[in-house]
Amino acid sequence: MKKILGAVLVSLGFLAGTASASPAAPVAGVDYTVLQSPQPTDSAGKIEVTEFFWYGCPHCNALEPSLEQWVKKQRKDIVFKRVPVAFQDRFEPHTRMFYALVTLGREADLTPKVFHAIHDEKNYLLTSQTQADYLAQFGVDKKAYLDAYNSFTTQTNVKRAKALTDAYKIDGVPALAIQGKYLASPATTGDALTKAGHPPKTEQETFDAALQTVDSIIQQVRAKKL
Repeated sequence: MKKILGAVLVSLGFLAGTASASPAAPVAGVDYTVLQSPQPTDSAGKIEVTEFFWYGCPHCNALEPSLEQWVKKQRKDIVFKRVPVAFQDRFEPHTRMFYALVTLGREADLTPKVFHAIHDEKNYLLTSQTQADYLAQFGVDKKAYLDAYNSFTTQTNVKRAKALTDAYKIDGVPALAIQGKYLASPATTGDALTKAGHPPKTEQETFDAALQTVDSIIQQVRAKKL
């Protein structure tokens, strides 16, 4: 009888912990993670949001339209950044591509094109030359691109991206870090809602809920409640 009662109490405790899962009122440890070692940000007086992503990730590709719209709606106190992640060395060319585009000032307008090439056209862009050839149709000079791809600045940024991925303990993408302290993701949000008995019916619902979680965290940071 004691064992049964104990099991019931544990079950009730579990339900109490998960029932609070809500993008509108997110709970630390349920809807998002609090980093044990907060990371420094370099946007003084503003709230920094960083997306960890990989061009080859289908979920990052699917999130991109919603994320673009989300970024456009943000107030001036939000600084949005991206950090490319390569969980395997063979995907490092995608990281280099992102930073080469940053050097050329084209990462914002060409990132959707890159996602389209990889996921819709099945042009995986895993060499600098295939990247240069593809991007040329959008007005990117091939020599300028290859110079940027092979530059010391890009090499430095690639190392920094790896260091940030480790520091934030990123084990899956897409993931969104807020103010160097809080980490939210569609995976965490979807899992929390599912455990609470409200599983998202579509991937888009998961994305919407994850971005709402980020909004809620931002509001608390603004109000200095976090």
